[in-house]
Amino acid sequence: MNNEKKNYVTVLISSFLSIVLCYFLFFLKTHFEHHDRSPHIFSSIDIMNFHKSYSKKLHHLRIEVESPTNERKAEDFLFSTVNKFSLNKNNILIQGDSWIQQMDAILPMREIKGAKSYDLINNFVKKNNFGLVNAGISAFSPSLMQLQYEILEKDFNIKPNIVVAYIDQTNIGDELCRYKNNRVYDKNNTLVAVKNKNYSRALFSLTKINFISEIILLNNSQLERTFKLTNFFIKYGFIRAINKFIAIKKFGWKNRNAFKCDFQEIRKYLINSNGSEISYFEDRVKDYINLLMSKEYIEKIILVTFPHHDHIFGYVTSKGEKKYYTTNVSNIIENIVKNEKKIYHLNFSKLILDKRINIKNSIFHKMDKTSHLKEESHATIFTQEIINLLK
Repeated sequence: MNNEKKNYVTVLISSFLSIVLCYFLFFLKTHFEHHDRSPHIFSSIDIMNFHKSYSKKLHHLRIEVESPTNERKAEDFLFSTVNKFSLNKNNILIQGDSWIQQMDAILPMREIKGAKSYDLINNFVKKNNFGLVNAGISAFSPSLMQLQYEILEKDFNIKPNIVVAYIDQTNIGDELCRYKNNRVYDKNNTLVAVKNKNYSRALFSLTKINFISEIILLNNSQLERTFKLTNFFIKYGFIRAINKFIAIKKFGWKNRNAFKCDFQEIRKYLINSNGSEISYFEDRVKDYINLLMSKEYIEKIILVTFPHHDHIFGYVTSKGEKKYYTTNVSNIIENIVKNEKKIYHLNFSKLILDKRINIKNSIFHKMDKTSHLKEESHATIFTQEIINLLK
């Protein structure tokens, strides 16, 4: 064997041994990370399959669920029954995003002192013997609420005579940035799903949680778990690198994270939206409303909107200028439903403008750019007004 061949073989063997060593080190790292102790993995195969199945249709479900009895049920990730539906009484379905999710007692709360929305709404429906299902899920907007309603009716026989639907200011950005390009239609051009992107670090991407849960739940051997997890993480990193390259090529280096639709991207539509963007959002709201209006058993629809901090108090630009959001979803909804007798719009923007409700800067979470209300304000202002209507 000449020197050239010897060098080639040496390089080949060295490369192979380096790969084996790297794999072994990564294997050890994975082994000692104890992924089976993660609080985010699913607790059973049934719950994991439920979550995976409905996430394919609804983009995402609830991520964190904490039952007072520490028993997670699969349906808790899609909705929770506060008081069971029954004949001959008012049955209420509440849909929306994290503002509605915040009313739910089975979900983690950020504060424990003061009035709580879930206490107010729970006490109200039980005292008055109303049925109530809370289907609020973070970042749900009309497209997902439309699909969710069809699932609740078809798969769980949930047929309310009153629907309360919260349309958040960020929903316009959700529809345009996060969901528009992920809508799936059948051959009749009917919306059947909003898909989520796998192998990305976009909000609500559950590729890692799903795979880790499946490996942990289906393999009792720690060695086998570590082996499969190691292989998955290598595959995940490789595909993530490819997706990142595609994103850079498509959006450019500066806008490489645009596909994630984080709050900065969503916020752009509140700062300013053009006519076609507003028109697209209006169509998605109308699709959702038309579905509800087609159900003869629904007697009343209550749409709820609330302004964000920067609609009322403004924000300071990088140039030091004081500005306000120019797009207000409350105005868009008001325009859509103004002639609909079956629909009532609980328009907090109008209530504030008419000084029927006094709003202070301090009611919003200071460090929350998405303008969530503090728990007590959420209860005494937002939830209480909804209860007043339901009375």
